[in-house]
This record gives sequence, C-alpha cells and structure tokens, in this order.
Amino acid sequence: MKKFRLEKDAVVDTAMLKANGVSAHHIAVLVQAGQLHRVERGVYTTSPPAGSLLLRALAHRRPTLVYSGKTAFELHSEQELTLPLTGRVLYGSSDTGTPLLTLRQSRKLPFESIGELKVVSPVSAVADHLDQDDSELLDFLEKAYRRKEGRQLLERHLEQLPRVSPGLASLLGRAAVGGDSDAERKVFRRLRERGLVVEQNKDIGGYLFDGVIEAAQLIVEIDGYKYHSAESRETFIADRWRANYAVRHGYRVLRYSGSCVEYHLEDVVEQIAAAVNEDPEHLGTEARQVWRWHNTFIRDGPWWAEMAQ
Repeated sequence: MKKFRLEKDAVVDTAMLKANGVSAHHIAVLVQAGQLHRVERGVYTTSPPAGSLLLRALAHRRPTLVYSGKTAFELHSEQELTLPLTGRVLYGSSDTGTPLLTLRQSRKLPFESIGELKVVSPVSAVADHLDQDDSELLDFLEKAYRRKEGRQLLERHLEQLPRVSPGLASLLGRAAVGGDSDAERKVFRRLRERGLVVEQNKDIGGYLFDGVIEAAQLIVEIDGYKYHSAESRETFIADRWRANYAVRHGYRVLRYSGSCVEYHLEDVVEQIAAAVNEDPEHLGTEARQVWRWHNTFIRDGPWWAEMAQ
C-alpha cells in the first residue's frame, strides 16, 4: 500500500481512501485509532466532526444541500450549532436523514454562501423557525438587514420565498429593518408595535433621515454614542441644513441621543407618539427642564446643568 497522508480537518469518503490504497481493513484500523471519524456511511473526517467540519461532511454527498431553519439561524448568528442539523435538498434528491441531519425537499433552493456552505437567507431561516422567542427573532432580523441597503436586501430575499406566512408577516411588521444602530432599532421597533408606519434611512431632498413617519410628516433622528465625539465642523453644518431643509418642506423633527434611548426609552416613544397624535397635553418629561430628570444630567453632576442653561 502506498503511503497516504491524512490532512487535518478534511472530509474524505471510502472511494477517495481506496483510490489512495487504503483498504477497508485499514479504514477500520484508522477509525479505531481515532485518526478517522465516521460521520455517516462512507463519509469520514480527519478531525472530530463538529462545527463547519461536520456541516461540510454532511454536504459531501449531497450537492444540493442547503442548510435551513435553526441551523441557518445559528450560522447567520455565529452561534454554536445544535443537533440535529436542518437542511433542504432539491426535489428528486434523497431526503433520507440521519441522527445528525433532518432533511426536507424544496422545488427551488436559493442560498447564501457562508464559507464553503450553502445556507438559506436570514428571513428564510426565520420563516422556518417561528417557534423561537419573538424578541430573539426580531434582533436577528434587524441585525441581518441593517443599514440603508438592508431594506432592499430583505425585499430581494422575500421574493425568493414561496409564501409569507401570517406569523412571518406579523414579525416583519414589528422589525426595525434598515437601522444603523441598536438605539434606532429599539425606538422604531417600539413605534411599530404601536401601529405606526416608520420608514428608516429615508431620502428626503437628497438627505437621509433615520426614521420618517410620513402620515404625520414627522422625522425622528437618533444620534448614537459616537455621534458627538466624531462630529466634524462639516458634519455639524450639514446636519443643521439637513434638518432645516426638512422643516422648510413641511416636516417636524424630533431628535434624541443614544443615552435618551438607553435610560428613557419609554419617554422617547411617548413623546414621538404624542407628536404623531398632535396631543396638546404636556408630558411628564415636558413639565420640567431636561437637566432636572434626564439620567445623564443627574449622573454626571451640576456642571451639565450650567451648560444646558
């Protein structure tokens, strides 16, 4: 028998081994010695099969395999994989599973690539995984489809689904897709839960605004923690003219900091909702000057109050 070197973290099958002069008896010896690890009939790995190595091994003889459901959710989230893994294969392919892999057939199998693996889109993973806690699914969707391009990417992925179930539609209706920061996502998700339609990263006159409630001609801006420290003179000027443009063209602008969202989320949402409803009553936060109740002023001491006056 010619010498055959087993590379680390490789997937091999019986045919490959025999082509290199490794007999069935020698395969059994290598398995016994822990140099080969049997994944399923005729498929082995040269390291303990876990993580991406296990995924590659299970895809080795299933060329149409696309990981879906909770496995896709875990891959997109970079979480530890749980067994059994879940996947789909094209109609006409065998959907016989193993203790490690549950399979079902699909007529079409659009996929994203994560390394060497084929994986369904994030929204497709959620569609297969609606029994999970809503808050976890919302966080997942909002991170997968963040920033300006997130909305377009989500729409493209939705077009690939055979149907959008009522459960998925309800979830998407509450997801703050297209946000640039966690603070934005928190606020806009809460507004959607109140039934408000919020467009994120909307272009008005060539300027992008964090959130726009068109029905009320209201713009909501959320300045993240890094905003003020990173603000240059040019950014400062552009930001003022951006808001001025919006006001001149019929919009009202409400603006909050990341600390407002972290410490006073309910107050932020309440004020936005009151503005939408044109409620003339003073809110609790409007009955006193901000430096008398906001956590940042209370926490950081009286010099803040001096600056605010």
